[in-house]
Amino acid sequence: MEPRPSWELEIPTSDQATQHCLRQARQSGAKALRMMGLHQRAQLIRNLTKKLPHLTGSDYEAPLKRLSGMAESCFCDYPDGKFVPCSAAFADGDSLTQWIMVPRKGIAFLCGTSGEAVLEAVGPAILSGLPCLLCSSQQGSATDIVCAITDQALLPDGALQHIPLGPADIAPHLTAGDVVCLLDPRPCSASLSSHPLVFAGKVSLEHVSSESHLAVLGPDLTPSSPEFRDFVHRMTAHRSRPRPDVHLPRALLPAVDGLDLRLTPYDQPEEVTAAASHAGPVYLHLTSRDGVFLSTILNTLAPYCTQIILNGKTCSGERDPLRFMVRTTLSASADQITRLTGIWHRGASVSQNGHPFRKSLEQLAPGDRLITPEHKITCEDVERFAHLTGDHFYAHMNAEHAKMHPFFEDRVAHGQLIVSIANGLLVDPDPGPVLANLGCNALRFHMPVYFGTSIHVEMTCKQITPRPSGNLGEVRWDCRVVDGDDKLIAEYELLTLVSKQWPPE
Repeated sequence: MEPRPSWELEIPTSDQATQHCLRQARQSGAKALRMMGLHQRAQLIRNLTKKLPHLTGSDYEAPLKRLSGMAESCFCDYPDGKFVPCSAAFADGDSLTQWIMVPRKGIAFLCGTSGEAVLEAVGPAILSGLPCLLCSSQQGSATDIVCAITDQALLPDGALQHIPLGPADIAPHLTAGDVVCLLDPRPCSASLSSHPLVFAGKVSLEHVSSESHLAVLGPDLTPSSPEFRDFVHRMTAHRSRPRPDVHLPRALLPAVDGLDLRLTPYDQPEEVTAAASHAGPVYLHLTSRDGVFLSTILNTLAPYCTQIILNGKTCSGERDPLRFMVRTTLSASADQITRLTGIWHRGASVSQNGHPFRKSLEQLAPGDRLITPEHKITCEDVERFAHLTGDHFYAHMNAEHAKMHPFFEDRVAHGQLIVSIANGLLVDPDPGPVLANLGCNALRFHMPVYFGTSIHVEMTCKQITPRPSGNLGEVRWDCRVVDGDDKLIAEYELLTLVSKQWPPE
């Protein structure tokens, strides 16, 4: 008989409050979050970032902005659903294989007192479907934030709670699938690292200390350099984060004497990377024109950075908002993967029931297909397109020269002409729910089109992404341009903006 998880065992009466929180998290909180799709959880975080500043009375502008960015990236970069695809599906024999992300079967223990670090951890945890327990034996900004969130019911019951335990006290309560986030540097991290479940990789241990603001000046700068003067101006007059830790060449120390900055002189770039790589998440402000120096610093520090400002320009963003989810492969038929992920895959069932462009988001479904009438490509089509666009490339306009081409047999149609005609074939001209063409992805041409070739389009609804607010959403369409023998000429993914209801209410 397998041993029961620690959270199901009888415990002393003095621990009843802790046990109640654990049960609430593992049962109510976990169930509520995992019943939601990714976009529903992202909407929770979006609402939290809007309401929390009015509740805490403290300035958490930077972490809330990053939290909002995490939520928005979920809407933009991932489809909704309980199974989140994180790669393209690929053929595996008679089935398809798809990398997917699924929520862990555990909870997140947040250990520390920093309010900013709590926000850094709560966002990815909730987005990943993990209920959170703040473990802190003392009051602080972290407990204030948790109270503000729970008092206003910004998250489901059991999704975020506070228990008065220190990091060293949580070990008996860990079960496989849990995540431990150390919000502050604590000596107990070594003891947690040796916990059997952590050692076996069944419990994830992560350091999420408050973000350090690190500013680095390159060895090529002098007090008269425009970059140096601009740096000093930004770090003093317009500093948005308190007291950056400035690493600078020793020769520049006299030029910054008297400024309210923490200064660390260096002689070699390795001194900067060695000090900064142990600082936890880093907001890096890097100023230099020395390519070798920049490469050395970025190669070492980029993995630790939540944001990098290079000579005043932002060049990187947030940590993975879904880093607490479990990644696994799913091998199944195209129909099964389509049903589980909400994204239509070639080989899955299709439905031809009216023109898809006449359907609103509420009426559309992945797999809705249109097969267009044919259009015969003529010499007149090509010459009119050439004169209109100015594209008089010889393979389109000169038969003698085209036949000298290494793989054309005669004059060929412009690739963009084929796409333009394809889009004309699939469009429905009357006013309807499809409001705009947003562009196309992954356009590929597979074979030349000679005069007299008849083409048509197979367009299939691939993915539907309603916007969280308003009456709009994006639809991705799988488009295949084929000839009369069903040979593939071109393929691309069409992006459109579509109304949720039509006609609008």
